[in-house]
Amino acid sequence: MGANTTITVDELTVAPGSEITTAVRVRNNGTVVDQYDLEVLGDAAGWTSVQPTSISLLPGLEQTVQIAFRPSKSSAVPAGRTTFAVKASSHEDPHGSSVAEGTIDVLPYDDRAAELVPRASRGRRSGTHEVAVDNRGNAPITVDLSATDPEGTMRFEFDPPQLTVEPGTVRFSTLRVRPAKMFWRGPNKSLPFAVFVSGDDHAPLPLDGSMVQQSILPKWFWKAVFAALALAVILAVLWFALVKPQIKTSAQEVTKPIDDRLDAASIPTLPSGGDNGAGGGGAPTTTTTTTPTTEPPTATTTATGGGLESVYGKPVVARLAVSSDNPSAAYSVPDGQTLALTDMILQNPQGDFGRITVTAGDTVLLDIALDTLAVHDEHTIAPVIVPGGSQISVSMTCTAPGDGAASCSDGVTIFGFQQ
Repeated sequence: MGANTTITVDELTVAPGSEITTAVRVRNNGTVVDQYDLEVLGDAAGWTSVQPTSISLLPGLEQTVQIAFRPSKSSAVPAGRTTFAVKASSHEDPHGSSVAEGTIDVLPYDDRAAELVPRASRGRRSGTHEVAVDNRGNAPITVDLSATDPEGTMRFEFDPPQLTVEPGTVRFSTLRVRPAKMFWRGPNKSLPFAVFVSGDDHAPLPLDGSMVQQSILPKWFWKAVFAALALAVILAVLWFALVKPQIKTSAQEVTKPIDDRLDAASIPTLPSGGDNGAGGGGAPTTTTTTTPTTEPPTATTTATGGGLESVYGKPVVARLAVSSDNPSAAYSVPDGQTLALTDMILQNPQGDFGRITVTAGDTVLLDIALDTLAVHDEHTIAPVIVPGGSQISVSMTCTAPGDGAASCSDGVTIFGFQQ
């Protein structure tokens, strides 16, 4: 038959931090002497005790044991109704164990705290704080947040303005404090205010805080302005007193005639030779159109620059045009003068196929395939010095005209200085 377990009072109410007891009767319905172990089951087991925990009963007899409920005053024991059970386990007949159930109502208690972090903020236009609400009780709480200042001129913004805090947890709300007015300069101002945490018919919790309002312009602003002005004056003085004269002196050194700075032997020259031709630096602009002859045609030559001269003389530009009918052209440097060749531009507007060669006297300056260029420019780091009586010649070998043309038509434009 096993055991029979009965709770004398199966509905109980207890306040956290206090104690309440009830009796449990255990009866042996078996035919032999049996021993019973008693234990409490459910959420209340952690704060409930049984005395004694084990009893022995003769058949047909019963015994009363005491059960004490002692919920701690903390958030670990939530408020509200809790079901519990008392189990009597039989040693002789495990299947005959008995369980009795009851309920216990844990009363709520309130233990809340609040903190303003930081107590004092700093800023020019606003200050930021955190309101922390700590629920140390055993039931959820809902609080409303508000703030005020002695002058009633500051603005307060809570995010969120209401908090629901579960037992044993902390919730935060961001508070932004805005002064009524800003000021550009002057000493800092301390603006006190108070925050109130209220709700659930509980007395409001006051929190004191303040904002240190700073001027828009920091204290070091004018010092920085004066320092920047002083630095600008110092730099200007250094520029006009030291740097600018040095630059002027260096520029004068660079523009001196080359004969004053370099040995004439260091300038490379090409051997003289060849026929005299048209052209000449310093002469008025002239244009000569090439015509088919047995001799290389004369180049279209332009002497420019007016009064503009360099250490090598006046600028000279010459166009050496070649075609299938006139595959070569030349520019002759007059006797008694020297050409300093600095640049060449090769043009193949039709996309002809073949080769073009540029020589100065017996020296090949450039030999290039026509199909690799449309417009190609060559610049020399140091000018090529061509003495009087020498020629700059351009020769072309045409293998196929480009762009559907009947014949090849290309050219080289040379640039330099002549004196």
